[in-house]
Amino acid sequence: MSEKRGYHHGELRKALITATDDILRENGIEGFSLRDAARRAGVSPGAPAHHFGSASGLLTEVAILGYEELARYLGDAVDDGTPAGRMRALAAAYVAFALDHPGRFRLMFRKDLVNRTNPVYEETSKRALWPFAEAIAGVNGTTLETLLEARNLAPIFAAWSTAHGIAYLALEDKMHFALQGNYDEDFRKRLLPEILKAQWA
Repeated sequence: MSEKRGYHHGELRKALITATDDILRENGIEGFSLRDAARRAGVSPGAPAHHFGSASGLLTEVAILGYEELARYLGDAVDDGTPAGRMRALAAAYVAFALDHPGRFRLMFRKDLVNRTNPVYEETSKRALWPFAEAIAGVNGTTLETLLEARNLAPIFAAWSTAHGIAYLALEDKMHFALQGNYDEDFRKRLLPEILKAQWA
């Protein structure tokens, strides 16, 4: 496939985003290059820069897809109807997203690779994480409006840091000594629920 074979503008953008996503999934962020993305999309090496301006522009588009997918994971979280149960369900969904999409997950938080001032990125990332803020308000017995005041942001960052830290430890196999048998299955079904219950009983 080549540019001469008829990519429309939108189709070429989509093909390059898909190629980049594939690279991240297969090789991680360290294995990404604009040249490889172009090769996989079947276009000239200069096409990514032409359409996205830079590697950061292309990677930002993939990060936006990551936040959209994270929002779906959090939206599908099933809880027991209690504030603590809601937090556990969201945190478990957050960790599951990281384990299922490690390349996207690592990219989404890389300030050196993603343009955080991109308005779509800003809006999508805030919207994706909104359920956390709502759940944390419930756990703390307050309203979301009160919690979002600058002087009350600590509970949000504390809870988010917990879920994020668990996700990174799991991705880096830092909990292997506590797992048995099928590591991934044992972590998701046994250890992760125990960790989350210890945090939000």
